[in-house]
Amino acid sequence: MLAASWFQIELPLAAAAAALVWAAVSDIRRYIIPNRTVAVVGGAFALFACAMPWSFAIGGVLAALIVFSVTLTFFARGWMGGGDAKLMTAVALWAGSSYLSTFALVTSLAGAALGIVMLTPAWRVMPAPSAEALGLARQPMPFGLPIAAGGLAVLAHYLLQPR
Repeated sequence: MLAASWFQIELPLAAAAAALVWAAVSDIRRYIIPNRTVAVVGGAFALFACAMPWSFAIGGVLAALIVFSVTLTFFARGWMGGGDAKLMTAVALWAGSSYLSTFALVTSLAGAALGIVMLTPAWRVMPAPSAEALGLARQPMPFGLPIAAGGLAVLAHYLLQPR
C-alpha cells in the first residue's frame, strides 16, 4: 500500500463496515436494503482506492462488472432482489480479483446457514414481509445478512494487512 492517512484507509473501512451492518439489519427487519447503504459502500471504496495503486481500482471495477452482470441476470429472473444485486456489486468493488473468491465463499456459507435457520420453527416468529417486499418470491430470504458477512470478511483482509 502507498503511504496514506487514516482518512483514506481506516475511515473508508469503518464506513463500509457500518453500511454493511446497516444493510443486514434493514434486510432482516424490513426485507429492504436501502440504496444509501450501497452508496456508502461504493463511496468508501472510491476514497480507499485513492490511496492505492491504479491496478487496485481497475481490479475492483472489473470484479464489480462481472458480479453485476451475474446478479442482474438473477434479478431479471426473479431469483434475487434488486437490493441484494446492488449490494453484492458494491462489495465486489472491495473484493476485486484478489478477494472475490473469499467474498463468494463466505457469502455462500452464510447464506446456507441462514437457509437452515429459516427452516426452523423459531424463524417463523419474525413478522411476515409486506406484499410489496415479497414480489414474486415464494420464500423471501434476507440475503443482505450473508452478503454483509462476505463483505466484512473482505474488509477484514484490508484491516489486517501490514502498513
